[in-house]
Order: sequence, then C-alpha cells, then structure tokens
Amino acid sequence: MNRGAKESVPDGTTVVRKAVRSARLQVQPDGTLRVVAPPSFDIGGFLQRNTAWIEKRREELDRLAAEGRGKEDLLLLHGRFHRLVPGARFAIDEIPGTVACPSVPALKRSLSRMLKEEVLDRLEACPDLAGRRPGRIAVKMQKTRWGSCSTLGNLNINLRVVALPDPLREYVVVHEAAHLREQNHSKRFWRLVGDRYPGYRAAEAELRRYWIILERNRVWGTLRDTR
Repeated sequence: MNRGAKESVPDGTTVVRKAVRSARLQVQPDGTLRVVAPPSFDIGGFLQRNTAWIEKRREELDRLAAEGRGKEDLLLLHGRFHRLVPGARFAIDEIPGTVACPSVPALKRSLSRMLKEEVLDRLEACPDLAGRRPGRIAVKMQKTRWGSCSTLGNLNINLRVVALPDPLREYVVVHEAAHLREQNHSKRFWRLVGDRYPGYRAAEAELRRYWIILERNRVWGTLRDTR
C-alpha cells in the first residue's frame, strides 16, 4: 500500500498503526471501530472479512444499551434518568425526576461529594470485610474501571458509580473493600466478595450493561470531559 495514500476505511473507524504481530479489532461501546494493526496491513480487507462479527457485536451492544435509548440527554443518577434544570444550587427532586444545578462543573463537584460521602458510609458499615482502613479515598472519572485499590490501600471510585442503582453501588464498594485484603482476583478474593454480596456474578453483568449505557449518554460524556 502507498503509505502516502489515505486509507479507505468506514467512517467511525480509528486506525492505530504500530509494531504488533497481528491486527486487533474492537467494537467500542458507541458502535465505532478501533483497529490496531502493523504498518501496511490491509485494514479494508480485514474489516470486510470480519463484517459478520462486527454486526453481531454491534447488535449485542445495542441490546445492552436499550434502556438508555432515547434518554441520552438525561442524567442517569441512582439508576433513574433525571432531567437537568437550572438552579442556584444542587438539588435532586425525585418526584418529577429533576436535578437542579447552576453549571456542569458544579454538578460534577456535587455528585463527587455525594458519592464520596456514600462510599465512606458504606465502608464504615463493613469493617470486617476490608480488614483495615483505606488510605485515601478519591472520586475520579476513570476511563475503563468502576474502581481501583492501590497497594497502599488508596481507593479510587469512578464518578459514574453514582449513576448506578443502590445494589450496584453497594457492590462496587464491597468489591474495592475486598481488595484491601486481597489485591488480586484470586479465589480467596471472590470468597470474600461472595460472603458479603452473594449475587456478585449478576452484579458484574449488570455493571457491563450500565457501562455501555453511560458510554452512550451525552450528559455523562459532558461530565467526563469537564474539568
């Protein structure tokens, strides 16, 4: 292929050229494609050969995201979709399903404070699970994970957790608290989690579904990009 020529790939396809042994193809949560391939690799032919697989993955993602279809401009909070309305201060009104806020940065700060307080309360309720007090607790907008625990016992909780219904918010905290004892995902780790949250397998599947919904939600996309 002429390296100076523009590659003929479908719109919505990101191509990363690097020294890898074989090409890798990902269907992103929003349905776009990401291809990592060696230099001079035939991307167009590769995509054509994988057309059926791509369509199957897109259909699966669409199915997972069905609950959020048509609600992309609403704020998903505590498992419910809320309409954002202007207000002098942050306030949630569950009856009409609205969230008032003066600005997007203020909304992000308020959601972060609210989630951090909840995480602290949930950790205090299960000291036997953690075995020790966490170091620092931070709420961040993580790109790929709901939470993480460092070897120093510092917990990072994804701000997106505040979008989840109560049982899943509890599960994320239980999962990360268990990492204060077991840093990996060993059998002992899952026993710790299972003793506190027996339905963790179903919770993991639900978290995947909610991740796709949030990836396609424009309000959460704006929060992700807001400093």
